[in-house]
Amino acid sequence: MKRRLFLKACAVAATAAAGCRSESNSAGTSGGAPKNEFPMTAGKYTILDLRSDSGNHDRAKQNAEAAISKYPNLNCMVGLYAYNPPTILRAVENAGKLDDIKIVGFDEDIETLKGIEEGKIYGTVVQQPFLFGFKSVEYLSALVRGQEVDVPDNKIIYVPHRVIRPDNAAQFKSDIQQMMAGKAPAPKSERDDYDTKEPVSLAFLTNTVDPFWELAERGVQCAEPIFNASCEVYHPPTASAEEQKRFIERKLNDDCQGLALSPIDKENQKELINRACDKMKVICHDSDAPDTNRLFYIGTGNYLAGRAVGKLVKEAIPDGGEVAIFVGKLEQLNAQERSQGVIDELLDKPIPPEYAIGGEAAKPAEETPAASEPAPE
Repeated sequence: MKRRLFLKACAVAATAAAGCRSESNSAGTSGGAPKNEFPMTAGKYTILDLRSDSGNHDRAKQNAEAAISKYPNLNCMVGLYAYNPPTILRAVENAGKLDDIKIVGFDEDIETLKGIEEGKIYGTVVQQPFLFGFKSVEYLSALVRGQEVDVPDNKIIYVPHRVIRPDNAAQFKSDIQQMMAGKAPAPKSERDDYDTKEPVSLAFLTNTVDPFWELAERGVQCAEPIFNASCEVYHPPTASAEEQKRFIERKLNDDCQGLALSPIDKENQKELINRACDKMKVICHDSDAPDTNRLFYIGTGNYLAGRAVGKLVKEAIPDGGEVAIFVGKLEQLNAQERSQGVIDELLDKPIPPEYAIGGEAAKPAEETPAASEPAPE
């Protein structure tokens, strides 16, 4: 039986379209998953390295340059944070290796989309941050008002990912520009009988400053008048857990009734998140903190999105070869799951049962029914 908290058990179908050290990682996912020791080879693919940059864009570029220098036979570079593909592209161009190294990305940075259109980046798997923002306001508004909707038993509401290649990059970039300009159509609401007479006060907390989160903020702004909500959005300037802590503590002492957050360090933020849960309705987006009292997670199925990235790598270098993976903060669950998804796909491992369940909900958006009303002429 489903737990009645808030919204439908089905996935949210889509159509709305910092300074630390670098590490070469032996990283696993949460929940006791085995660690990966690099290099690792299975079949045609050798994964040389998984490098993290702790959210530092300069370090991300240095990581890419170091990998190109260290691995002269490198065939493909994979960037799993929004800023990684553009920094990888600059490093590859500077090394004069565009013909030798394929680039596969994650997220929808405008530079990444331009690189795909120009044939410099093979493709990218994108999330839908506009929907993260819009749906967070929709769901929190209903929860604060005591309105009942179904939540899946696993407390995960998937926003499907999309796969972007040269044939759909231009249209997708146009969609992004419409969102950024505040001209995107509002996504379809989960229900049309919300009682929105009483205003609500909410907060939406991201994990850094990035164009990705600007899209989420546009989704918040689109939702505010529809659901009679006032929602403060905060982007931690240096992507630190301490900045998130200060914001949450401020919300604990004002009239905030609901919080949607992307935790930077779920293990060390557990007590803080639970304190917030004692005062207000709390959900996670983008990256989860499943061991807290948050009500549910809304966002991408990051492991399955990582598998989609792995499939793009197989398309880019079908004869196999050497691959290096780059990511931001490996203490975040989304980074762990994405990188593990890429690795498992390249090594042709089966999808673990915990991810296979709900896989239908997390499948690419182009395979799901439309979720927003058509844009006006």
